[in-house]
Amino acid sequence: MRTYIDLFAGCGGWSLGLKEAGWKNKGFYEINQSACNTAQRNLDAEINRVNLEDNECLSFPTVDVVVGSPPCQGFSNEGYKNKNDIRNNLVFSYYQIVKKIRPNMFIFENVPGFQRLYQGFFYKQFIKLFEEIGYSVESKILNFSNYGVPQNRKRFVAVGTLDRSFHFPEPSHVDEQDLFKRESKVTLWDAISDLPHVLHGERKGIFEYTKGPQNTFQRIMRKNSEKIFNHTTQAHSQRVLDKIAMVPIGGNMESIVEGYSENKTHYEGGYRRAEKNKPSYTAYWTRGMTSIHPELNRFLSPRECARIQSFPDTHIFEGNTIEHYTQICNAVPPVFAQALANHINNEC
Repeated sequence: MRTYIDLFAGCGGWSLGLKEAGWKNKGFYEINQSACNTAQRNLDAEINRVNLEDNECLSFPTVDVVVGSPPCQGFSNEGYKNKNDIRNNLVFSYYQIVKKIRPNMFIFENVPGFQRLYQGFFYKQFIKLFEEIGYSVESKILNFSNYGVPQNRKRFVAVGTLDRSFHFPEPSHVDEQDLFKRESKVTLWDAISDLPHVLHGERKGIFEYTKGPQNTFQRIMRKNSEKIFNHTTQAHSQRVLDKIAMVPIGGNMESIVEGYSENKTHYEGGYRRAEKNKPSYTAYWTRGMTSIHPELNRFLSPRECARIQSFPDTHIFEGNTIEHYTQICNAVPPVFAQALANHINNEC
C-alpha cells in the first residue's frame, strides 16, 4: 500500500481518488477552513489547517508519494495576471516540502497556464529545481475527459520519480468507442440527468432521488448515498434570468453583449450554456457564475458541478453556497486521481 500526503489539498479530490486506488493518506494540509471542514466530514485522514507558505517549522511524515495542487489563480485564464502575485510562489513551497521529505515520487497539478505564462518562468524553475535534487520529471497537459471525467478539463500534470521512469497513462475514454474497446467519454447528461430538476432560488438543496441511475457513471456516483445534498441554486434577478434565457445550447456571452451595458466585454466562462451530449465545459466558479444548465434557465448547482467533477453524492460540502462552488471547481476530479494512481500501481 502506497502512502502519501496531500498538499494544498482543498476539499479532498486527490485524497478521495487515491483512497479508491488503495493508497493510504498520512496527512492532509490545507489553509481554507470550509475546505478543511468538508475534508473532516468526508475523509478518513489527519486534517491539518496550515499555511504551507511558512513550512520551515512544520514536520511531515515519511511517505512514498507527495501530491498537491498549489493555488492556480496567478496562472489561470481568468483574472489579472501578475508575475509577482504571492500565490505563484506557493509552487516553490511545494518544492521545499518535497525536498524535505524526499519521497520516491511526487505528483503536481495546475492549470495549463503554469507551463506557458511569464515566458514559462515558473515552469522552467520548477523543473530545474527538482532535477537538481535528483528527480526525473515528466510533465504533460492532460484532458481529464480522456480518463472518465465528464468535462473537458485540461490541466498541467507533472510526475517526478527518483528511482524509476514514468509514462503517463493512455486515454481510457475517447469521443466514440473504438477498436481498442476504450469507452466513450462521459457526457454532461450522463453525469447529471438523474438529479431532480430544481428552479432558481432553491436554498435547502436536500432531495430524495426521484429516478434510478441511468448509466454506470451515475451508479458509481450514487453508491451508498441515500439523499442528494448541496443541490442549491442561486436566486437570480429578473435581469440575470433574461440574460440566461437568451443563451442557446452551446452558446456564450456573444448572445448578450450587445443588449446589456454591463456585459460589453466577452470573457472566458461568461454565460455559457452547456451541451448535453458532450463532456461539460470545465467546472468553474468565476464572477458569480458557472455554466448554464442545458434545459433550465439557471446556472448549475453545486451538486451538478460536483457530479461533473466526479465527486460521489456521499461527499457532502460544508460552508455556504459560494464556498461549495469554490471548493468543488478548484478540486482535482477524484476519478482522474484514481485513474492515475491505478496506472502507477500497475506500472511501478
